[in-house]
Amino acid sequence: MNKPIDAAQFAAEFKLGMRSLAGAVSIITTRHGGHRYGMTATAVCSATADPPAVLVCVNRGTTTHDAIARAEFFCVNVLRHEDRELSGIFSGAQKGEERFRPEHWTRLATGAPVLISSLVAFDCRVANRMVHGTHTVYLGEVAEVRIGRKGKPLLYAEGQYAKLASLAHSEPLPEGLDYWGE
Repeated sequence: MNKPIDAAQFAAEFKLGMRSLAGAVSIITTRHGGHRYGMTATAVCSATADPPAVLVCVNRGTTTHDAIARAEFFCVNVLRHEDRELSGIFSGAQKGEERFRPEHWTRLATGAPVLISSLVAFDCRVANRMVHGTHTVYLGEVAEVRIGRKGKPLLYAEGQYAKLASLAHSEPLPEGLDYWGE
C-alpha cells in the first residue's frame, strides 16, 4: 500500500511535474474602460474547430482576469521565438500602457489588442467560463484569426524558454543543435 503524501509535498510534485509540460507562449490581451491589459500565458489550447474556439486559463489575481471578465472578449497572441523579451515584459517586468507600443499593436473584430508580429492571433468573445481554484478557464469563440508571417513558436518548459527544432523522420537532432539553446 502506498504511503499517504502530505498536501505540501503533493503540491510541490504537481508543480514539478507540470514543468515538463512544454507549451507555446502567448500573450492574452483585452481592452476595457479605455485601458489595455495583457499577460503572458502557456495555459492555452484549441477547444473545438466547429465552432472555432480556444481555452485560456487566467489567474484570478491578475488585472487581466478582471478586465476579461468585464469586457467579455480577449485575444490570444501566439509569440514567435524571437519574442522572448516581450514575453518577459508581459510576465510582470512592466505594467500598464507602456507595454503596448503603438507600432506593435492593432485591433480586430472585438477590439482586443493584437500583436502585429505574432505567429497567429485568435480574437475571441467569451462563450463560457469556469472558475476552478485560483484560475478561471475561459472558452473563447473565435471571431477573427490573423495569421502572421511564417516562423517558429516560443516555447516554455522546465522553467526556461525554448525554440522548436525539427525532428524529420524521427531522427535525433544533429550534433551541435541544442533544443534549449539560443
